[in-house]
Amino acid sequence: MHPLLADPWVAAQVDAAVAPYVGRLPARDVAWMRDQLAETLSADERAAKLLRRAKPPTVGRSGEVRRGGVEEPAADGDAHRTAQVRELKRPKAAG
Repeated sequence: MHPLLADPWVAAQVDAAVAPYVGRLPARDVAWMRDQLAETLSADERAAKLLRRAKPPTVGRSGEVRRGGVEEPAADGDAHRTAQVRELKRPKAAG
């Protein structure tokens, strides 16, 4: 298995691409197609760029967001914690 397929999002996209061939070709041929597609996505400069652009940004459980991204509002249970974190991140006034 190609290392790129360890990413669940990439694996889902590759699986969707080879789905029409499942059941029509032997399993080993479909597996070979998956590996070849993953290899192309990692080795070809244009394909790798398309993959990077298509992949949605990931947001960590801690609430960190990618720079330039839009921060989504916290869930009701996290509202108090979010306010505390914002308070901690505010710069202290000189004085």
